[in-house]
Amino acid sequence: MNIGFELIRKMLAPWLKEASLMLKLGLVIVITIIALSITAPLLTQYSPIIKVGDALQPPSTSHLMGTNNLGYDMFSRILYGGRTVLTVVVSATLLSMCIGVPLGLISGYYGRIVDRVFSIVMDSMYAFPSLILALAIAAVLGPSMINAIIAIAVVYIPTYFRMVRGQTLSIKSLLYVEAAKAIGAKDSRIIIKHILPNLLPTIIVVFTMNIADAILTEAGLSFLGFSVPPPTPDWGADLRAGHEYLLAGYWWLVAFPGFMIMLLAAGFALVGEGLNDILSLRGAEKR
Repeated sequence: MNIGFELIRKMLAPWLKEASLMLKLGLVIVITIIALSITAPLLTQYSPIIKVGDALQPPSTSHLMGTNNLGYDMFSRILYGGRTVLTVVVSATLLSMCIGVPLGLISGYYGRIVDRVFSIVMDSMYAFPSLILALAIAAVLGPSMINAIIAIAVVYIPTYFRMVRGQTLSIKSLLYVEAAKAIGAKDSRIIIKHILPNLLPTIIVVFTMNIADAILTEAGLSFLGFSVPPPTPDWGADLRAGHEYLLAGYWWLVAFPGFMIMLLAAGFALVGEGLNDILSLRGAEKR
């Protein structure tokens, strides 16, 4: 275990040394929320889907964030809801990356008819507002965690495709790629060994930024009832359940889930911006 942590520390050390305050703050936010979500059973004695008291109780020592309209403990729903949100958005973003990156590599490297067909399809998808496209897919598939992951993943495939395709078009004309072709290297080897490694830093930045955006998309789907079905804890679903009571003075029903959505999205956005600053400085130094 200690060896594993030491290896991770050595790998991250160069990045953390160059890390800006923005990146460090983002990492603190993201890691804290992930830790709270993982350790939810240790931090609360209540189940997020079982009535534990009277409905609409304000925050108190027994219920730190109060109870909702069904008598569920809001603190436990916030902690367990983090698991739901992180599972959906990370899975969706990974799925979109695993599809969009290979398609972008193939399109940019081979060009011609393959590039034209892929580009037309991706540009058509990219023309739709992300939330509208996700809503349309989720409405067809029905509310469930798997369907929410699929709906959100489809939205972000064009983002990876366009980024990877554009950089592949530039990299494939460089001398070391031409030299690899001249000595008879296979296309698959050139793509995997020579082009893809140069794209990884940018892919990582786009991945973190897409997670930040996917959090808001997932919250929108949940708010409109197209994500996980009730009573599964989810911040967007809790916002929907609580907004009807806001004017009556039950502020905690929307304040806490809304704050967590904002905080987690801001955390990943700060990480993405911080990583982008590091990569931009390294690129400027190389030039």
